[in-house]
Amino acid sequence: MPSPSERQTAFRWIVITVAFGAFMSKLDSYIVNISLPTIAARFNVTTAEVSWVVLVYLLVSTSTLLLFGKLGDRFGLRKVFFLGYLLFTIGSLLCGVALSLEMLIASRFVQGLGCAMLVAIAFAIIPRFLPHEITGWAFGIAATGAALGIAVGAPVGGIITGFLSWRWVFLVNVPFGIFAMYAVNRYIPDEDGAADRNIRKAGFDILGAALSFAGLALLIYGLNTGREFGWTSPRIIAGFAAAFVFLGAFFLREIKCEEPLLDLRLFKSFPFSAAVASTLFAYMLLAGNTFLLPFYLQMGKGLPTVAVGLVLMIYSVVYMAAGPFAGRISDRMRPSILCGFAMLSAALCSFVFAFTLAAPGLLAVVVFLIWISLSFGFFISPNNNQVMSLAPAERQGSASGVFNTINSLGLALGVCLFEMIMSRSSALQPGSFTGYKDAYLFGGIVCIVALFFSLLVSRSQKNNTQ
Repeated sequence: MPSPSERQTAFRWIVITVAFGAFMSKLDSYIVNISLPTIAARFNVTTAEVSWVVLVYLLVSTSTLLLFGKLGDRFGLRKVFFLGYLLFTIGSLLCGVALSLEMLIASRFVQGLGCAMLVAIAFAIIPRFLPHEITGWAFGIAATGAALGIAVGAPVGGIITGFLSWRWVFLVNVPFGIFAMYAVNRYIPDEDGAADRNIRKAGFDILGAALSFAGLALLIYGLNTGREFGWTSPRIIAGFAAAFVFLGAFFLREIKCEEPLLDLRLFKSFPFSAAVASTLFAYMLLAGNTFLLPFYLQMGKGLPTVAVGLVLMIYSVVYMAAGPFAGRISDRMRPSILCGFAMLSAALCSFVFAFTLAAPGLLAVVVFLIWISLSFGFFISPNNNQVMSLAPAERQGSASGVFNTINSLGLALGVCLFEMIMSRSSALQPGSFTGYKDAYLFGGIVCIVALFFSLLVSRSQKNNTQ
């Protein structure tokens, strides 16, 4: 039997492997973007062609989350998590040695599969293998890892590409991936196979997996390319129509299937459904702000690109300090209360910024970045803790897949809607702030909706304890 110190060491390493998976998955979503012009020149291809290096990773890593969450419940979390690191590392190696754009895109497909496995399983590992009293802290560390990946992605990509080669943007993952596989194999427990064998006897929903992959991939494709082709273009309209058909067929299939890919029983829990809905709306502002603020700083404030990057680092630095602290607090009080206060704060922050956009200097921007980062720092970690604690232990892989799919849809919808609001005005004209104001007013409204769902979770939990 392991000693208390050995158990604490194992717990720390479990958190490290999960946080590192979150870091790497987010890092590789952003680190490649700055290298795209170099890659396009190397393979003598157009901007549209090289954009598939980013798009295929996004499509695969989002549309397979439900599948890998279910596989985690079926075959064990450690096995799927280890395989995620393995595929991510192999995909990174293949990307680094790619001899053509086609080979690079195919390798990014493999890397995206590994990313989906890491993301889908990471949140399920924390409540499955860690004591309840430290899960909030663990989710805070994992969320901080993801924030760090977003914050350093573009700068690190630029440094590596400038001083070494675009190939090292991918190859740098290989040694870290190998070490992570060792840590997973060494410290994450292999689950008891007794329960798993009962699950394995049931058939696997192959048709559901195919329908969900097609529907989600088409939906994400439409949301991410609508700006490029036009929201009313035949390509985008056809894509959304096909996504609606596939996803509709998927839900009908899941209702009738004995062993569904999407376990609809999760949504019989009202607190779980409300917490997931709160996540969807909160992430819309998170993504919309990430998309909009660089335009505002460059075109509205006239800052050069380097200065924009330094200003935006304020958000990540403050968030990385707030996330673990908020996670620890969520271990001591009801997370839904923290989430409600955080969304009230985010709504007020967005409304105030909407009316101070035209203020001279950068004081309003700095205040906004500190305020919004604290708001989301006190929402994301407690909300992660809350959602996974509301899922049954035997279905936490599926719950993690659902939760992260909703996160991705919220991010995609946020960019889509904020861009549409901004483009309807003269926001991209230097000195004009109308579009930005409308967008941040909308951001405040979606946070109020997220607040409403957080209050419903809190009320439901309070009633259940009486």
